[in-house]
Amino acid sequence: MTDQAPWSQARLLEFEPESEGEDTRPWGLVTDSATTLWSGEEHDVALERSTAHRGAFTLRTDGPLLHGLPGLEAYEETVHTRTPELRANRTPRRAPSAAPSGAPYRPKGVPLGTTPKTTRSLGPTRRGITSRGGKTLLSETHSTIIDGESRALVYPSSYPYTAVCKLYSSYQPAAGASWVGAGEATGYLIGRSTMMTSGHVGPPTNGAAWAIKVIPACWNGQSVFGAGVVSYVRGYHSWNSDSGSDIKVCQLWDPLGDRVGYFGYRGYNSAWEDGEYWTMAGFPYDISLTSMSYESAIAVRDDDDGDDINVNGTTYDTTQVESDADEASGVSGAPLWGMWDDGPYAIGVHHGVEHDGTVFGTETLSCASGGAGFTQAAAWGRSSWG
Repeated sequence: MTDQAPWSQARLLEFEPESEGEDTRPWGLVTDSATTLWSGEEHDVALERSTAHRGAFTLRTDGPLLHGLPGLEAYEETVHTRTPELRANRTPRRAPSAAPSGAPYRPKGVPLGTTPKTTRSLGPTRRGITSRGGKTLLSETHSTIIDGESRALVYPSSYPYTAVCKLYSSYQPAAGASWVGAGEATGYLIGRSTMMTSGHVGPPTNGAAWAIKVIPACWNGQSVFGAGVVSYVRGYHSWNSDSGSDIKVCQLWDPLGDRVGYFGYRGYNSAWEDGEYWTMAGFPYDISLTSMSYESAIAVRDDDDGDDINVNGTTYDTTQVESDADEASGVSGAPLWGMWDDGPYAIGVHHGVEHDGTVFGTETLSCASGGAGFTQAAAWGRSSWG
């Protein structure tokens, strides 16, 4: 792949995908995770006929029965100069100048959504006034609207929106304790079983158990393809020392990317500055927690140096990719992507906002974590887990 610019907004609007015949989207798919219950290794489980109804069955166990699958492995690196414990016997070496890129994947029969189905609202909304006097949707937490509201709800039945995921985090503080919700966020598939999100996303992992539920193509709280299209995070490797290195790469229990596709990834080129090439999709609180929204025609306005991170024994630089995207709590972990001839490539994972001082005052911009650290983390995850 060359450093040619991604498709312009005019080309995206003019492009008409060819029909591929059979629709292969995973309507009605039921993953292994969707039908899995767990009670802990120390508890016996027996299947018995229910006394309540002849056609029903009961699982008998002396422990709690929980839906889904727990996380098994978590590594979080918060100091960029530290060597990961799993690689402690290796000497870190400085990264080469070239960053890798990974190709996107769209299953044949999953339509390409260069012009997706959109709507402005699902119902009544509360609105407030921005500092510039314009209207904005009110958020329970933070919300950053740049030059007016530019987002819309998008029905995620076409690629690459099928590869954007809703995340629910939870944890069990102690064995036998009630599970505690630990936040909601966004993620996106970058491989068959590999997902990217922000490093700050996820529950505490120092209790009895933790879990991150993953729903691709989420609309109204479940996948558009059915309630059975769901997975959980098996393990992850995470960095988070500044807004350029806020990265978490996750292994899923189920290879969702085989059926819904996944993004490519590549580094940002400063020659693309101010071009309205980019799109971001996710689940911001001030639009909808449960139904996907998106913004197109986003321009990157600046790119600053971020902290170095250590990936598989090698140190790589990261980049704070700063844009004019509207954002809010819940969209952390979303992809910032552009379209090329062979499909969509993410150039970063959404982190939050940056406040930069300029001669005209303080400038507020959305920020994604990108650069060589981002692409190397993505490449490591895809090569490790598929």
